[in-house]
Amino acid sequence: MSEDTEKTEDATPERRRKAREEGQFPRARDSGAVVGTIAVLLTIGGLGASFWGLLRTFTRRCFSEGLAFRGAGLEYLGRELLSVLAAATLPVAAAAAVGGILAGIAEAGFHPNFDLAAPKFERLDPIAKLGQMLSPKAALANIALSLMRVAVVALVTYSILKGDFNLLARLSRAPVSAAAAQILDVMLRLALWATLSLAVLTGVDYVNSWFRHENQIKMSIQDIKDELKSQEGSPQVKARQRARARELLRKGLRKGVKEASVIVTNPTHIAIALRYRPAEGAPVVTAKGYDDVAQHIKELAKDFDVPIVENKPLARALAEKVKVGKVIPMDLFVAVAEVLAFVYRARRRGLRA
Repeated sequence: MSEDTEKTEDATPERRRKAREEGQFPRARDSGAVVGTIAVLLTIGGLGASFWGLLRTFTRRCFSEGLAFRGAGLEYLGRELLSVLAAATLPVAAAAAVGGILAGIAEAGFHPNFDLAAPKFERLDPIAKLGQMLSPKAALANIALSLMRVAVVALVTYSILKGDFNLLARLSRAPVSAAAAQILDVMLRLALWATLSLAVLTGVDYVNSWFRHENQIKMSIQDIKDELKSQEGSPQVKARQRARARELLRKGLRKGVKEASVIVTNPTHIAIALRYRPAEGAPVVTAKGYDDVAQHIKELAKDFDVPIVENKPLARALAEKVKVGKVIPMDLFVAVAEVLAFVYRARRRGLRA
């Protein structure tokens, strides 16, 4: 294999963009579930008192107003039960949904692509899927990660239950409300610590996925050359390049005109900005342009209060002979000196050139 075809180079921004459009990006398989679970536990922790109050109030009504419920019929009882369940479960479900969505956006970014939702029969190819499932490297990584999940959850469960075992054993003699509250507290702590432990494993899984993804999207030198060739003909790339060139031109013109001592014009088709500083020894062309650019130079000159002098032969000669940033040639010294002298005299008299 030649060096040009070996995939040793990091992916370009264009290659990363195409990979993301195709749904290829680093991800952790349990990220959505873990973030959703944490969101649910935080919601229960924040609204647990109100949930418990709703259930307790409804339970008491069922026992104290049993006859009233029976007379109202099953339809009324069903509505009451559904309202309580909705008030208790909808915030939890919303938290889980928002957590899962945010986890997906954090991994993939917000790039809606409905083409990925369209059915593609190649995705249903059992041979390709079977090859992925039977890959020794992938299978080993999946088994190791699954065993780590089981071990971590088991360790967390053992640690929490070991510390609270004596307390849980005495709950049989405690009031029902106190026992339920204590059991709920243990369950929430168990769920929270187990979820946080799984979050650490999810982070490890994401890092592993990131390294795999980076290796998969590496490019060869030939790939980069081909990409550059294809981009040269892209209308979008050309438009961005033209816009960038226009922006750089505007910035350069603005700086050049601001530094200028005088603008020599044609008067409509050419504009040359000249800067004269005694320390530099000779005048320097700081900006020049034709037609629309020339008009823009004159507009900038008015904004910066730079004098404009019409001299057709000198403007044509400067445009043809001198590049921006270069000093004027010897044969134009006299003509430029006359223009500068005219500008200085006008300034001393308080007049505009």
